[in-house]
Amino acid sequence: MPFVNIRTYKGALSADEKRILQEKITDLLVTYEGKGNPAFRKLVWVMLEEENAENWMLGGQTIKDRLDTNPQFKENYLRNLNETTPE
Repeated sequence: MPFVNIRTYKGALSADEKRILQEKITDLLVTYEGKGNPAFRKLVWVMLEEENAENWMLGGQTIKDRLDTNPQFKENYLRNLNETTPE
């Protein structure tokens, strides 16, 4: 029973992107670990965890700092965040 844990920062992916990523990872595991057996799909766990942007750092700069200094990066982030936040 494979378990895949994906960790990213909140707002990095839209709701659709999350679903597609999880489906593609599931498909890969069915193909390789499950040897193509479609029944293997029900055994595949894919968990996506999101953390606040200030908890992630890349190249010595937090994602929050990148958001504050890159308008396009921030625009994409806010659009994805709004898509994933329940109303």
